[in-house]
Amino acid sequence: MRDTLVHRGPDDAGIYADDRVGLAFRRLSIIDLAHGGQPMSDPSGMVWIVFNGEIYNYLELRSDLEKKGCVFSTSSDTETIVQGYLAYGLDVFRHLNGMFAIAIWDRRANRLVLARDRAGEKPLHFTHIGDEFIFGSELKAVLQHPSVPRQLDWEAFREYFSSNYISAPRTIYRGIHKLLPGHYAVLEGGQFRQEPFWTLDPNQKYAGSYQEAAAECRRMLEDAVRIRMRSDVPLGGFLSGGIDSSAVVSLMASMSNRPVRSFTITFGESDFDESRFARLVADRWHTDHVEIALTPNEFLDHVQTVLGDFDEPFGDSSALPTYLVSRVTRQHVTVALSGDGADELFGGYWAYQSALNMQAKLRRVERWARPLAGLGIPFTSRRSKVGRWLRLLRMSPEDRYLWGLDLFHPQPRARLEELFSPAAFAATGAHMEAEASAGQRNLFSRFLADPVKGLQYRDVMRYLPDDILAKVDRMSMLASLETRAPFLDHRLIEFAFSLPSEWHVTRDDTKRLLKSAIGDLLPPSILTRSKMGFAVPVRHWFRSGVLHPFYERIFSAPMAQYFRMDTIEQYVKQHKTGKVDHSGKLWQLLAFSLWLEQSGLSS
Repeated sequence: MRDTLVHRGPDDAGIYADDRVGLAFRRLSIIDLAHGGQPMSDPSGMVWIVFNGEIYNYLELRSDLEKKGCVFSTSSDTETIVQGYLAYGLDVFRHLNGMFAIAIWDRRANRLVLARDRAGEKPLHFTHIGDEFIFGSELKAVLQHPSVPRQLDWEAFREYFSSNYISAPRTIYRGIHKLLPGHYAVLEGGQFRQEPFWTLDPNQKYAGSYQEAAAECRRMLEDAVRIRMRSDVPLGGFLSGGIDSSAVVSLMASMSNRPVRSFTITFGESDFDESRFARLVADRWHTDHVEIALTPNEFLDHVQTVLGDFDEPFGDSSALPTYLVSRVTRQHVTVALSGDGADELFGGYWAYQSALNMQAKLRRVERWARPLAGLGIPFTSRRSKVGRWLRLLRMSPEDRYLWGLDLFHPQPRARLEELFSPAAFAATGAHMEAEASAGQRNLFSRFLADPVKGLQYRDVMRYLPDDILAKVDRMSMLASLETRAPFLDHRLIEFAFSLPSEWHVTRDDTKRLLKSAIGDLLPPSILTRSKMGFAVPVRHWFRSGVLHPFYERIFSAPMAQYFRMDTIEQYVKQHKTGKVDHSGKLWQLLAFSLWLEQSGLSS
């Protein structure tokens, strides 16, 4: 189990075992290279820990604990968790500023404690089989245990083809779960319970002015970058040329007494190439800049490696460039800072601005369209503007967002019946779609008075940990690179959500407050450019034939158990002719087919 995770920790390994528990660890050495090995215990040998991640405020926490009489024998951040647990018990997790998946074995109480960081940067999977409790950082470690069966979770199957990923607490395997972000779990006396140690409070309201908020945002971001630059090994920063990574690299450079190392990748297709913007920032701050030019063949060489590493279907094609930039970055440094999280916190996605524009348009047409919508007049043609507006009027703001997310809309049940084999469609069950939609809608319930903030909340609680951060963690760890995200400092998350949404997004602008906070750091063209996103030209690759070697995977015999091959053939033909862009669906199916080959499913 331990050695399935060698990529997460190539530098060292360890095992602790007694009559009740076995703990195993692979180490990527970052802090206290000589003495930070794990599993680690307190001096009495009664409390043991394995821990993946970094505690950025470990120096401040150590100082507080020393004032309480704690004596440290190492300089590692791991020991602060052990001593913190002895001092604070289960409240220790509230004191931690970092990314982490933690397992603590308390021999005194015969208690196992698991915990996962607030944003969900680090993964933690577990299952309960009879009297055995099995856990690991990745599914591959859990699946390595001989007691763990491999059976498909049909609800997760359905969710994957709606959301492009599978959200916690589910995995693609029935009975194996993900610990929710910001939660701890306790196994004690034969009882298992999970509780949140952190929640995002919707009632917090910032009391200052816009200008004061911009200054506070800058101060918080500076501190988040500063503590994430703590390292005993070389570190650098991803630099895409967008606002978020540019701000992080700029702050790194302003705090460093030597040139910061920055890394970006370029594509052949100009629509996906941000390198010229990255160079503007690199030139301004005189970074030691590395630019990696990648060809389609270099991507294709790694498709199977990348998609297979997730251990469950994962449909976000940006995993490919994330892995490749991590792979090259690791040749130069061991740690890289990123701009992840800023879009969700500070309103960078088009969907937020679209929600405002849609609200205004709906108000204008409501007087004449609402009566028609109420009468149920069947303007249902997808090409009919009237029909689209009537459908949107019948939806709540959150349903409109989910409608836009689902790759198989606009009639999801009919579309899935068209795609899934009869057996697969029957297994998913019509009720599961309703339950999944209800679960998604519940994420909005705390912010329904403000649809923009509701969308942000949904993204922070679900899309960010289960897509973006899952992608970054798996791909950087596959390259044995640690990534740190200053925007995901929990102080910044709480601060961003305490602000009025109009300070983030207007009908004409996005990331207003963030731009005000860091505008002096960046060239003007970075602040005014349109958002591009970190993606690969999958649409062109499917159409031009670059991905043809993978078509046979999609049409394999195992895939025919789950899907209608005639429907997939139709997707391929329509996409090749340019009639419809099915690249998202085809990539989803490709990712599923590659996972299926290695899944070992029983039934």
